[in-house]
Amino acid sequence: MSRNSIKILKQLMNIVIEEAEYNESFSHKVEQILEGVDIATKNDDSLKKAKKKKRPSNRREAAILDPIAMISEDEGLLIEKLQELTDVQLKNIIADYGMDPSKLAMKWKNRERLIDHIIGVARRRASKGDVFRENVGDDN
Repeated sequence: MSRNSIKILKQLMNIVIEEAEYNESFSHKVEQILEGVDIATKNDDSLKKAKKKKRPSNRREAAILDPIAMISEDEGLLIEKLQELTDVQLKNIIADYGMDPSKLAMKWKNRERLIDHIIGVARRRASKGDVFRENVGDDN
């Protein structure tokens, strides 16, 4: 191996070590490789569950109710429950269910507007595909 190749390899290893010190996920993958575990084929459900539960500190809290499931059962109950929530909790629902890709609703101050937005999106998502379900079995 030439001196230049050794120098490049040392630089590469320094970068790997530095990244492993600051990136927990990367560090875990390096440890698995060093232990002889094939990370591409390993299916570790406990690791997936741990990642799913841990939310970054800059993320909103998880939604406290599922508006799509609730609107399918009883729209009146959903409206009643949404009226009881704070603005922050309403925005958490919008964020958690991806109801505002443009992030405009996060700037709204009017509670009724937030509630109407949640109900509208929940209605659309709950009825998505109904056109196909209504025509099932019709051979006309």
